[in-house]
Amino acid sequence: MTIHESEGGRRAPVLRRLIAFYGSRQFGRFLLVGGIALLCHWLSRFAFNLLVDYGLAIVLAYLVGMIVAFVLNKIYVFPFSANSLNVELSMFFAVNILAFPLVWAVAYGLGEWVLVRVVQRQIALGLAHGVAITLPVFVNFALHKLITFREVQN
Repeated sequence: MTIHESEGGRRAPVLRRLIAFYGSRQFGRFLLVGGIALLCHWLSRFAFNLLVDYGLAIVLAYLVGMIVAFVLNKIYVFPFSANSLNVELSMFFAVNILAFPLVWAVAYGLGEWVLVRVVQRQIALGLAHGVAITLPVFVNFALHKLITFREVQN
C-alpha cells in the first residue's frame, strides 16, 4: 500500500487529508484557546521572573499554560471525549511534558545565547520564550485529538 492509497484501494492523497485535518474549525478553536493559554503562559513567565531565575520561570510558566490549555480545550475544543477525566488529564500532561524539553531548550538557548547578542536581555528572553512556546502546536493538536480527547465512535 502506498501513502496515497487507503485500505479500500482508493486514492486518498495525504496532502488533502492533512488540509482537512488542520483546516477544520476544531483546529481553529484549538489555535484560539491555545493562543489564550500561550498568552497566560508567556505573561506569567514575566511575573515568575521577578521571583526566580529565567530557567525556573520558564518551568513555572509552562505549568500555568498547561492548566489553562487543558481547561479551555476540554470545554471548547474537545467536549465529546470518550476518555475519562483522569485519562484525559494524564494524557494531556504527558503530551505536554514530552514537548517541554524542546520548549525549554529553545527558549533558554535562543534567549540567553543568541538574541541577547543583538537586543536588550529582557526583550531577548521575551522573544525567545514567545517563539519556543509556539513550536509544538501541530503535533500537540494531532495527539490531543487522536489520543487525549479521542471522541466516541458511532
